[in-house]
Amino acid sequence: MNDRMNEWKQHLPDQTIVDIQRGLIQAGLIKDQTLDLMLGNVSHQYAGSLPGAGLAPNPKLLGQLQAMNRVHNLRNGDVPLSQWLTTAVAIAGDHPVADVLDNILLNLSENVAPRPGPAAGVAASVAASAAAPAGGGGHGLMNTDLEFEAMVAGSDDTLSVRYLSGGVQAARSVFKLLVHRHFEGEPEFTTGDTPRLVNGTGWMIGPGLMVTNHHVVNARMRGFVVEADATEADFKLQSENIQILYDYHQVDNPSHIIITGAAALVAANKDLDFAILRLPDGSPERPPLKLRMKLLRKTLAQALGTRVNVLQHPNGNPMRIGFRDNFVTIGDTDLLGYLTDTSSGSSGSPVCDDGWNVAALHAGSQSVSDQNIVIRGRKIKRENFGTPVPTLLATLKDNHPNLHEEILAGQQ
Repeated sequence: MNDRMNEWKQHLPDQTIVDIQRGLIQAGLIKDQTLDLMLGNVSHQYAGSLPGAGLAPNPKLLGQLQAMNRVHNLRNGDVPLSQWLTTAVAIAGDHPVADVLDNILLNLSENVAPRPGPAAGVAASVAASAAAPAGGGGHGLMNTDLEFEAMVAGSDDTLSVRYLSGGVQAARSVFKLLVHRHFEGEPEFTTGDTPRLVNGTGWMIGPGLMVTNHHVVNARMRGFVVEADATEADFKLQSENIQILYDYHQVDNPSHIIITGAAALVAANKDLDFAILRLPDGSPERPPLKLRMKLLRKTLAQALGTRVNVLQHPNGNPMRIGFRDNFVTIGDTDLLGYLTDTSSGSSGSPVCDDGWNVAALHAGSQSVSDQNIVIRGRKIKRENFGTPVPTLLATLKDNHPNLHEEILAGQQ
């Protein structure tokens, strides 16, 4: 039996759980109604098992956090604590605790690109973030004084209704992924026979070819705990045992299809954060997404205007689309930055222009606190980023020419 079978204990240190509670108390968010809202994205069946009946709000919150902290994932791949934190960040709004909770959420996830170390205690960080001056992080340049109203004044932001049908068609070629972690050739389990899973998103880049992030397939922690990369053998095993969920658009939808096992890992690049897998024979036929062959370019000096759309499975949830205020912040050979909402599990999503051509492979997020972007009266502090498709294709041309030709032929 795998020595790691029951090694996993909890997501966050006990003190961080206590600090979250204290931060929410400071924010005035410890009320029964608010606590119920924070469980809105958590499986109703699982939420019903959490402590709460007859408890006052403070012990109720602490008990629920402690219980969710001990559950790595449900059998369907859901991570209750991650789902709870995502909702809590939204409810906290502009209060400084929202930034601290968001940083904890970023560091909680194990299927993310490498990030800075964990935040200080929540209670201390709330005070620090309220007092700290703006600046630091990001690109070191500025999108100066950008207000939402100024960006749209005098322009027509309507789209053809074909935009909707194009999105529906593109969604057929985007999938939820569940990666079963392996160590020394053996699959890992949390408790009992519950597999330890990592959520991600993948999409069709060529006929029978799926792409996602390298770090999704790697399935190793890069947050509060930092693990060494998967060995080459374990990486291959994890790629070959990915569960692929087609048409996962609502919870417990019997029409979605599950396929276990990608036939072959055909290309992977840690620096550009991509992995391409050939699907097994008999997989449902889904067309490759249209690829944007030209870079989507934008400098920081240019006003916000161009938008992108991200089809994704945040937190392993049924597919969602981010397309509100999704402005491109920067676009060059190395990176495409954008303001789309994403979460753990969105890694590997296609970042599409308004013609549903994939401009980038979504990879993660970073600070933009020095860009002075204000949308609907709220200063934007983080942006998402991805690997531009033309850069990915150029790398394939240099290192996997046959695969490159196969993908381009599929675009015809």
